Amino acid sequence: MVTVPKSKKREIITRAPFVHPHVGEIVAYHDEEGPTIDVTIRPEGSEEYAQFGLTAAGAHELADELHRIGTIVQRAGWTPIILSDARAYLPGMTDEQIIERLDRLYRRWGGLVIGFRGRLDRRAGLALALEVHKETLERSAALVEEHAERLSGVPELADRLAELRSSLEDVRQLYIAEQEYQS
Repeated sequence: MVTVPKSKKREIITRAPFVHPHVGEIVAYHDEEGPTIDVTIRPEGSEEYAQFGLTAAGAHELADELHRIGTIVQRAGWTPIILSDARAYLPGMTDEQIIERLDRLYRRWGGLVIGFRGRLDRRAGLALALEVHKETLERSAALVEEHAERLSGVPELADRLAELRSSLEDVRQLYIAEQEYQS
């Protein structure tokens, strides 16, 4: 009698591109040995490829290490030239405050804040300035609302207060639309 080995049944848990769909793929399987992750790197147009497997714990370790390295590399990108360029859009801020804002913008935009010849991209600078102006506007609107009840009791101020509130909201909507446009 001949025994035929049982075929391995691998149920796909999830799959995702590796870096980009044209670079490779990550596929998580569940089979008789438990969950595993296979990574295939096969750049489009290339005959070369690499494959390796990970456990969930290994994937977490790799992600943590990549995150650590990415943070170091991202911070290294904030050169004195970039900080100087950003300072033109964020006057009065410290390097640490500028770096914090650059980091947030970098994450939101998926990089792409450094422009030609290692300078801050003009759109990025405008986005930083827009963010600061919107925050200032929101603080102003909150201050108006904090005192609105008292001021609305003065007949001469009631109409002007309504006009101020409307104007602040119009400017706020303008900032929101501009942020959406730049994203």
